Amino acid sequence: MKKLVYTVMGVVGLYIGVPANGFAQQPKNDITAYADTAIQKTHLMDEVEVTTTRKLVSNNVVSSQLNSQIIERSMGQSLGAMLERVSGVSSIQTGSTVSKPVIHGMYGNRILLVNNGAKLTGQQWGADHAPEVDKNSSSKIEVVKGAEAVRYGSEALGGIVVMEQDMLPYGQKKVSGKLSSMYGSNGYRYQVVGNTEGSMPFLPSLAWRIQATYANSGDQRAANYLLNNTGTREFDFSTALGYRHKNFRMEGYFSRYDLKLGVLFNAQMGDEDLLAERIKIGKPVDITPYTRHIDYPFQHIVHTNATLKLFYDSEKYGRFYWLASFQKDDREENRIRRMNLSYIPAVSMHLKSLQNHLRWRKNYGLWESEIGAQLTNTNHSNQRGTGVVPIIPNHTETQIGAYAFQKYERNRVGAEAGVRFDWQNTKAAGYDWTGDYYGGHRTFANFTYSIGGHYHATDKLTLTSNLGLAWRAPHVFELYSNGNELGSGRFVRGDSTMNSENSYKWVTSVEYRSTFLDVRLDAYLQWVKNYIYDRPMKGEHVTVISGTYPLFQYMQTDAFIRGIDLDLRLRPLAEVEYHFVSAMIWANERHTNNYLPYIPSFRFNHSLTYTPKLLGKFAPWLELKHRFVARQHRFDAATDLIDFAPASYSLFGFEVGTEWKIDAHNALRLFVSADNLFNKEYKEYTNRARYYAHDLGRDIRLTLGWKF
Repeated sequence: MKKLVYTVMGVVGLYIGVPANGFAQQPKNDITAYADTAIQKTHLMDEVEVTTTRKLVSNNVVSSQLNSQIIERSMGQSLGAMLERVSGVSSIQTGSTVSKPVIHGMYGNRILLVNNGAKLTGQQWGADHAPEVDKNSSSKIEVVKGAEAVRYGSEALGGIVVMEQDMLPYGQKKVSGKLSSMYGSNGYRYQVVGNTEGSMPFLPSLAWRIQATYANSGDQRAANYLLNNTGTREFDFSTALGYRHKNFRMEGYFSRYDLKLGVLFNAQMGDEDLLAERIKIGKPVDITPYTRHIDYPFQHIVHTNATLKLFYDSEKYGRFYWLASFQKDDREENRIRRMNLSYIPAVSMHLKSLQNHLRWRKNYGLWESEIGAQLTNTNHSNQRGTGVVPIIPNHTETQIGAYAFQKYERNRVGAEAGVRFDWQNTKAAGYDWTGDYYGGHRTFANFTYSIGGHYHATDKLTLTSNLGLAWRAPHVFELYSNGNELGSGRFVRGDSTMNSENSYKWVTSVEYRSTFLDVRLDAYLQWVKNYIYDRPMKGEHVTVISGTYPLFQYMQTDAFIRGIDLDLRLRPLAEVEYHFVSAMIWANERHTNNYLPYIPSFRFNHSLTYTPKLLGKFAPWLELKHRFVARQHRFDAATDLIDFAPASYSLFGFEVGTEWKIDAHNALRLFVSADNLFNKEYKEYTNRARYYAHDLGRDIRLTLGWKF
């Protein structure tokens, strides 16, 4: 049977099964694994499972994929924390409740989030604004490390996070689904995630899916004290309906993301002397007993998304794809206000966007051509009557882009080249806190291109390289912001004269895979002209009605960023796997050679997983984890609020669980996992709230899941 399995592997060029770490293995063949949706097929041959996983992106880019197993086992963690399993990916935080993914030192508007085919258009431009998306609604997530601006548009300087669902179950006779629940000790929080899907009995070509998430948490805690007012309430749901007939497919998708989160008291209020004292102490002074109640200040975000997709596959004329997505993002921030006015939001922002994407793709022999066009209209407005000057003005944006790709695949070699043109029109208008009118009309345009390829030197050794030019227009927040951020406790000021960023990024990956060893080394060089960053103006503060805040000023410089990512898996025994992931980044201003702020320091994660053979119908596993993060010595102390970076730290954890296969259609999964097991008190350099508090302490989670 083993010989048969290896024969199948040689034919389809795939790995068997999914390792305990949950990463999908990449194809070894030369067939282009690039599709509109990820399709996973499982075939059973005398109890041997052969799994085929198609990539969500081109074979000619450097990427890593997380599968549904990792997503399910990451309940209770943020999207940013989950993506840290990928080499070269970390997260930037604001306190204990806001986390944003970082790819090769870049985050925010330099990372594109694509959810179910549509670019996420939300209000994650602030340091205290997390992505408005529920990771539990996805079955696969692919992280692209290159500058993929040609295929996806502007703002993809650092990378792309592609979140996709499985194909709708057309023709499935039985209803299937999953139900999972989680309880976490830190914050005494709980979460329930469920989804179900099937096709209509009277019309098998009509398929559907429903998914929902509910989460509830009280005050979370650092190692030695409570972080008051850090509770969360989250309720998300999504639904999809599709129809398929011969070569035509139509799918509709609707989702609603609703999150309310408290803001740490310690980052709010006070005069200049108290602010300096809080930063000097570095942790809250007045700590109240635990509560689940979310008090002022807090944030409330509601993001809705309605998407329609049409597919038509013609052998003669090629494959046609059209996507239309309407998204609405409402963000309210309530602060502690005088005269019992806290119930009135100090910030009430509303964003609407409509994007259209049209694509044509045609295969002929060894070649494939792709042409696409995108149109996005965005309208942002601030609600009147809040009594507080908005941090950014009302604005509208129109983005138009068109691109073309040519791909070549033969035997062990694949290559592609693409070019794109983008045009953006931005109009902004508002009044600042002095009553003066500000804003303006800016137009940006740019050509981008990318060249990439891969070469299978042997069945075990693969080389992938990609060079891309990407760009990003400055966001209205970076141009015109003039106010304090609620979660990070800082006053931010923009610069209306800034120009667009332009970036060259070259990524090369060498990968070796064998029965006992998988190792991948990614190296990259990135040159960014007009790099935009917010610099803390040491010693400068702004006092408003709610208190005194340190001033952060947006500015531009030319930057040079380079780094190395390592991902190693060693299997000395069939039941044992050792996994090591590390990342190292250097980021400097090109002219002064000064270090850029808030770049992640050197770190590595490693784990040892034991997965014994099946014990009857039980499939147990045990994983031991350790993370080391070094002190960030590559930073400019003169431009930080304090003269030193936090000390290095080590965190330990574990995960132990089992899956019980009840019958062919039902299975139960139970596991216990722990982070920061020894309750280490530490601060992360990239956490914007490190001036006021430590990071999270011990967290032990119990998760129970049912698959039916």
